Amino acid sequence: MGFRLELIHEAAKGARRKLAPLLFVHGAFCTALCWQARFMPWLAEHGVESWALSLTGHGGSDGHERHNMLGIDDYVDDVASVLGHLPAPPVVIAHSMGGFVVQRLLHRISLPGLALLAPVPAHGLAGSTVQLLTQAPDLLFKLNLYQHGLYRLDIDELRRLLFSSGTNDEVIMLLAEQAQPESLLAIMDMSLSGLLPPTPLNPPPTLILGAGNDALIPHHDIVFTARRFGRQAEFLPGLGHMMMLDMHWEAVVQRLFNWLLDEFDRK
Repeated sequence: MGFRLELIHEAAKGARRKLAPLLFVHGAFCTALCWQARFMPWLAEHGVESWALSLTGHGGSDGHERHNMLGIDDYVDDVASVLGHLPAPPVVIAHSMGGFVVQRLLHRISLPGLALLAPVPAHGLAGSTVQLLTQAPDLLFKLNLYQHGLYRLDIDELRRLLFSSGTNDEVIMLLAEQAQPESLLAIMDMSLSGLLPPTPLNPPPTLILGAGNDALIPHHDIVFTARRFGRQAEFLPGLGHMMMLDMHWEAVVQRLFNWLLDEFDRK
């Protein structure tokens, strides 16, 4: 890699599972830290080694000075570039925009397995925009202001947008402290992708999880993505969009862990 990408590592503890390593890819406005707070330590305690990537211009990765010039293909390049730095080809777990990125990656690289959590579908953000416009137009307006550096969402607004209603303030602050505006070009790429039909895939074993109370990604978009992969969508009740930090996060990582054992454990 010609520039630095932040790659957080969590080694397996105790009896290590005979699984491929995991690579976590975050969504828009986030960094690798969203995985390190809950999922990675839990998986380490269950014998699973994992890495989490901060995409270019995010977190501790280089590229902040050219952030708004980074498109989805730049993020695809990021994920592709770190694969060779891991001890074995990883199972990739991607959230939201990260799910959109990894769907693009599959046209270039084969993966052993893939889990998509509340992914942006291949046809982009149209469904998300309509859902917010009809159900929470004030949040859509404020999110756009935040994207342009003109507003900072408060804890109650973040809870409505991204979490289940009972999630406590401390957890939401974990996200707020690392959050940053997303690349305008990346947002545009996802907004315009619906102008072209999705390219067919030859997918690896894949898990598609939706959040039951997701304010951002509509249920029908999760179902669309699952059908594109030849899978059945699963919806976990009571969860908001930030599934890895929500108060019910343990149900998500437990389902992910069970799927990994079913598909990949070679004990």
